[in-house]
Amino acid sequence: MDMGASLAQLSAGARSDLLRLLTSPSNVRADVIRQFHERGDEGMVGVLSELEADGLLRLQVIEALRSLLSDRIS
Repeated sequence: MDMGASLAQLSAGARSDLLRLLTSPSNVRADVIRQFHERGDEGMVGVLSELEADGLLRLQVIEALRSLLSDRIS
């Protein structure tokens, strides 16, 4: 499954939240990763850490989310 299809499976609210997170300053993103870690949600920690480690991938996800959200509005 490609990234766009995976993101399309998320609810519109979850896509908006993820976009807001990924476009937040790095200290905010790090704090959210810490919070997921404290809750024991290692799946989210892994996904968010991978996006944090790969700036190009993070930008690609941001663009895909923006596209999905704008398609919803159109």
